[in-house]
Amino acid sequence: MVLQVKVGYAVVLVDPLLQSTGEPIVGPTYVFKAPWVTAVTIYYSTDSWEATIASFSSDQLEMQVQTLVRWSLDPDNLKKLYENYPKLNYKEAAFESIVQETIRIVTKGYTALETIEFRGEVRDRIELAMTEAVSNEPSLAGVITNFELDLRDIAYPAKLTSAIEDKLVAEQQKIQADLEADRILILADAKAAETIIVASGDAEAKIIEANATRISIEEILMASGQPGNETQIVELYLWIKGLQEIAPDVDIMIVGNDGTPLLIPSDINAP
Repeated sequence: MVLQVKVGYAVVLVDPLLQSTGEPIVGPTYVFKAPWVTAVTIYYSTDSWEATIASFSSDQLEMQVQTLVRWSLDPDNLKKLYENYPKLNYKEAAFESIVQETIRIVTKGYTALETIEFRGEVRDRIELAMTEAVSNEPSLAGVITNFELDLRDIAYPAKLTSAIEDKLVAEQQKIQADLEADRILILADAKAAETIIVASGDAEAKIIEANATRISIEEILMASGQPGNETQIVELYLWIKGLQEIAPDVDIMIVGNDGTPLLIPSDINAP
């Protein structure tokens, strides 16, 4: 009889008369066998198993760990696999329980919040622990290779999920409040700086103006040549200066006998 062995598969020939098991024949190829010989076909390429496993954290919170495990079988050790598991039920008989137990052992070393914060570390530890556990299982040692773990999700109790969400919302609100406080402080500092600059400018302007007034008065006193009348001359100058600020458009001023000034605009005769 002729059998076809496809890619990713291998065949182990079992002879009940000789009570012997042959070495695996890896596809793609064709196999010739006697009618009484049993051809056991084994898929050795990438296989996977997905499951949700109930486990507990160190603070005794139950978690539902959703995982996807991938692996391959070493073609050279398929004879050993068949001899240990003639029904090829190694997944149900040993592998799945190893995966479940390993996940429970690893998650027991973390609090529920730590499994969130250190998700990558938890995944790596589970994968490493699974690899060691499979290697330490005599019936599977050297058989399973290229072991990979995808930690898809960890579901937590509703109360914990709600508490985590509330905490995240509170943290976001605090961040927003801090940003708003910083913005207000920046605006306040800018306003204060602006006020200081304006006040400094006004003060400098007044100093400049006062110095100019002083120089003008000194020049007027020197030009008047009237010693003893300094006070009156200064008062007159300041008086005229004040009137100029009150009525800047006035060019003619007549002072009455009582000292009351009469201001005449320069454009009085304008049409």
